[in-house]
Amino acid sequence: MSEDLIVIDGSYLEGGGQIVRTSVSLSALTQKPVKIINIRKKRKNKGLSHQHVASVKAVKKLCNAEVYGLYVGSEELIFIPSKLAPKDFEINIGTAGSISLVIQTLLPLSLGIDKKFTVKIKGGTDVKKSPPIDYVKNITLKILKDFGILTELKVLKRGFYPEGGGEVIFTVKPSKIKKFNLIEHSKSDLVEGISYVQNLDVNIARRMRKKAVELLNKEKLTPNIKIETSRGLSTGAGIVLWNDTIGSSCLGEKGLRAEIVAERTVKDLLNERNTGMALDKYMGDQVIPFLGFGKGIVGVSEITNHTKTNIWVVKHFLDVDFEIKEYKENSCSGYTIEVI
Repeated sequence: MSEDLIVIDGSYLEGGGQIVRTSVSLSALTQKPVKIINIRKKRKNKGLSHQHVASVKAVKKLCNAEVYGLYVGSEELIFIPSKLAPKDFEINIGTAGSISLVIQTLLPLSLGIDKKFTVKIKGGTDVKKSPPIDYVKNITLKILKDFGILTELKVLKRGFYPEGGGEVIFTVKPSKIKKFNLIEHSKSDLVEGISYVQNLDVNIARRMRKKAVELLNKEKLTPNIKIETSRGLSTGAGIVLWNDTIGSSCLGEKGLRAEIVAERTVKDLLNERNTGMALDKYMGDQVIPFLGFGKGIVGVSEITNHTKTNIWVVKHFLDVDFEIKEYKENSCSGYTIEVI
């Protein structure tokens, strides 16, 4: 078996957990065994974290894989998949590890299943260095749905760092991907969003919304931002905004005024919107595996190391090449990524 293994160096470029998630997902989908070495070697906490272990366990369940080195802190992983066999199950990350990143790992499997499966995932819905669950729901899944990827996501409870306690129900349905052609932003002036608090005064959420509305109105945009309050195991606040196919977010933290949280989110959204490109820098890397299967072209605001890393990983599994070009047309300024 060892000669047949695709070997992936987990320290490539940004050297993050995304290499593990994409590799394992594509291994299950293409039925190609993979060995990942030097996992998160450049990070302070090297090796697999709780969230990576949960992601791999989830894919393992769906393809009865043989797995070696699956434990927190492991810097080497071997994943040998069997045929995909969808089943419903529950997975508990065990910390405030990101539910969104587990979802990201499961998404591509929609292209290889013959019946739907539903997973209940427990962990963090709103944690640093990971897309908040509302971004996944209103940007990632919405864009992918337009290109044939069928899913459902219900958020039952929010979970913040460090306690977690978030819960979602995620359903993945058999899907057939369409060719991508999504270069420029629609120029929609509707900005939707959610300003939320858990175990905190509702006024914090109101202040975030008020500031965001004020700043968006200044730009002649039309805000529609909901307020959500909840009780739960963990405490936190945040705001997520989306303007058709682009989004931005910011989590509250101790000592950070609600108005500053809103200001940062709006500023990020406007920066993305001003490029005129269809996909923001966060979605740029998330779309890569799907672009590999569906072919076509997308427009992104920025080529991040995450995007470059995902392209590099996908090329190990699929016989595709990606061409990145600068794009300056119709007052847009960004990049296109095309499968050639």
